[in-house]
Amino acid sequence: MKTILIIDSDVITSALTAKFLSNYGHSVYVAHDGKEGLDRMGKQHFDLVLSEVELNGLSGFDTLKLMRKCYTDVPFAFLTSDDDRATRAEAEMMGAMALISKRQEYINLPFILEKLFYPSHDLVA
Repeated sequence: MKTILIIDSDVITSALTAKFLSNYGHSVYVAHDGKEGLDRMGKQHFDLVLSEVELNGLSGFDTLKLMRKCYTDVPFAFLTSDDDRATRAEAEMMGAMALISKRQEYINLPFILEKLFYPSHDLVA
């Protein structure tokens, strides 16, 4: 499967998300702030970075900006509680693959990621 980096300051949410995605066969690593995430990206390849918008220290948007300067080819998506129109518009403008709502879409996260990884596949039987 894919190797995913989760960046989320909430220890419980990041642990649950890591377990959830690893149960679907992904290799999942966790960073608890943007700096830690960027450091980890310098040491390992990831197929996707999945970040909260609100982080301690660097915001998710700041992390994405810095990541694009160094690791431009790594796909990036937000998994966030900040899913209002303004946040969605900023995420789209910055080139994030998706903004996934923790409140509305979390349960479907493995299937949403599958569509991001394989956009041409029809996942509905």
